[in-house]
Amino acid sequence: MKRKNVCGFEKVLPRILGICLLFVVSAFAWPWSSKSVAVDSAAIRDSLKREEFKELQREVDALARIRLQKADSLEKLEAEHWRKRYTETQLTEEHQVETRELDGRYSKLSTDLGRVNEEVLASKDITTDAEDKAKSDESAYENFNTQVKLAVEKSIGDVAGDYPVGMNDRMIRLKKAQNDVDGKNPNTLSAMREYLNDLLDRQKLTYTQSYGVEKTQVGSRPDVKVNRLRLGTVFLGEVALDGSADGLGEVQALLRSGALQGKVFEWNSSLPAEMAIGIRSAVNEASAKSAIVKVPLDVLQNKAVKNSISDSNELTWQEELQAFFKKGGIVMYPLVLVALFALLLCLERFLVLMLRGRLTPRFMKQVDALVSEKKYDEAAKLCFKKNTSLSMVLFAVLNKANEDREIAEKSLQEMLLWEQPRLERRMGLLAAMGSIAPLLGLLGTVTGIITLFTVITEVGTNDARVLAGGISEALVTTETGLVIAIPVMILHGLLSEKIEKLTSELYARSTSLLNKIFPKEG
Repeated sequence: MKRKNVCGFEKVLPRILGICLLFVVSAFAWPWSSKSVAVDSAAIRDSLKREEFKELQREVDALARIRLQKADSLEKLEAEHWRKRYTETQLTEEHQVETRELDGRYSKLSTDLGRVNEEVLASKDITTDAEDKAKSDESAYENFNTQVKLAVEKSIGDVAGDYPVGMNDRMIRLKKAQNDVDGKNPNTLSAMREYLNDLLDRQKLTYTQSYGVEKTQVGSRPDVKVNRLRLGTVFLGEVALDGSADGLGEVQALLRSGALQGKVFEWNSSLPAEMAIGIRSAVNEASAKSAIVKVPLDVLQNKAVKNSISDSNELTWQEELQAFFKKGGIVMYPLVLVALFALLLCLERFLVLMLRGRLTPRFMKQVDALVSEKKYDEAAKLCFKKNTSLSMVLFAVLNKANEDREIAEKSLQEMLLWEQPRLERRMGLLAAMGSIAPLLGLLGTVTGIITLFTVITEVGTNDARVLAGGISEALVTTETGLVIAIPVMILHGLLSEKIEKLTSELYARSTSLLNKIFPKEG
């Protein structure tokens, strides 16, 4: 663009110079003759035309050069264009080749991906089925382990009330089984094996018999050597070998206790003489390996042997009381506490009513005499010294004797509202103790009957007297609760009547005194 502007200026410049030269020549030639002027003008025009032609020639040459330059540039650009187009064509062909290769690979990969997806779905289905089966097996295993655990725990709970022979070995075996099922990785098969072995040993103990020398505790003597005869789980008798019982050997037998607390078997060495002789003879006959041994008691023990033995011994009243308390079970303790607390409340209320509710005629005569003489201050001091409910109520009236009747009545009402709750205090608690005692007794009875039926379910019985005996033991707490509640309610009634009588006396005496001091209202 700059080059074009310069060429245009060079084209105009000669013309401008020619015109200027023409004016200068005209100025100097003005006085000359017209012919010379015309010749010079023609020469000048020719000169200007030649200059203009030269200038035009130069412009044409410049334009030709520019055209040649533009043509060269255009040829170069066209060559560059074709070269780029050729390169682009090659790149397009290469791209098409690569695209076809990629399309082929993509098609192959799509096919492979579809096949892999199908395999993955099939694998997922197989995995899901395997997981469901594994969860089902795991749940079944856990249920089985839980059942074994519950069976082992029940057996451990039953051992304490079961036949005591071999109890230590059974507890060790069952504890091992319990540890196997309670572990972080439970060994259910091992626990099941120990549990079944325990059942087999218990079954074997039931249907076998044995005789031999053992170490046991006879009475309060530990580690005594005895001859022991066992017939299954229905009879176990021992005769001491230490020369006790006049050299014959002390005798003891394992008997059913019939207790409700789960202890079904107990050792008893306090046997009647006839029964002790019979057991000693049976053990001695067994040592001689006799074919038949006579046992001197009902081996099924359906006749409450323990109770009949215990009843044959005379008990002191302290022992009878202890036995009665023991029959009631754990509920007897709160019953005793209720009885003691109710007794303390009754004593406290009797003492309070005796001290606060004294109504002596001599005191009332003194007060009436002082009121008649209008010595209200002295009467008030006398009432204040006594410190009883009546004296404090009368003091409230006498203290306001110099005021009007309305103020005295308000003072009286305030003192009555203060004294009446003090007289009735803890009466509601005493009534609650009388109501709680039979409820606790009923609770003990229900608990005892539940325990009784639990023992019957586990051990079983075919003797109605055992069932009746268990129910009688369960009713001990109800009897105790009624024995406590009846006297408590009677004492509560007596105290309530005394409080009502004392309250009425307070109202009557205070109103009478108020009328004496203020005979007219207003």
